[in-house]
Amino acid sequence: MAVDDIDRTRVSVRRPALAPAARRPVAALALLGLVALVVPALVFAGDTGPSRLDLRVEKAVVENAPGGSYDVIRGIDWLGEPVGRALLLVAVTLACWLAGRRALAAAAVVSMILVTGLATAIKPFVDRRIHAGFLSYPSGHTAALTAAALIVGILLADVLGLGPIAGTAVMLGVTVAGAAVTSWAQIILDAHYPTDTVGGLGLALVVVPVTALLTDAVLRRTGGRRA
Repeated sequence: MAVDDIDRTRVSVRRPALAPAARRPVAALALLGLVALVVPALVFAGDTGPSRLDLRVEKAVVENAPGGSYDVIRGIDWLGEPVGRALLLVAVTLACWLAGRRALAAAAVVSMILVTGLATAIKPFVDRRIHAGFLSYPSGHTAALTAAALIVGILLADVLGLGPIAGTAVMLGVTVAGAAVTSWAQIILDAHYPTDTVGGLGLALVVVPVTALLTDAVLRRTGGRRA
């Protein structure tokens, strides 16, 4: 390996998961996510049916769904299934790695695995149910795809060298788009109540920033020797 290649590798390893300009906005997203996760969990714990808000949102979404969109909806839903999540994880991690953001790639792997595990672990504690007693809060599909979208948003803001305002706008835009599309699919399929998807969004907003911040803390302690 040439000296220049070694230097580039060292730089990519030492590059933090979060650019300095993204740290405060991402920390703020984590606080927002905590509220979005905890408040509905407390309000709807033990419920076995939709709230009035859920019914209104469901009606609006179903009535305004474009014709011929079923295949698209099923495709989005598939991305939240185990195989789809695995492929999504590989795609997002590879994008970070190829862009030279290896710490972010490591954070992507850990956070997307954590999101899946935590969504499953939280459900019995909230004990909200849909259909024939299936645990529904938070939506794991929404959490997984929102986590992937947020990581992509962080990557784009870093690669484009955006400042705090523009970077936050990009991160929010990509994340909200990912969450909205996934929530829409889950509502149309009647797989989750709309407020379940809010919990999934909140979970992703907590896990991804915290994982990225912890990854950077480890990098600082180890002097960047490992991504």
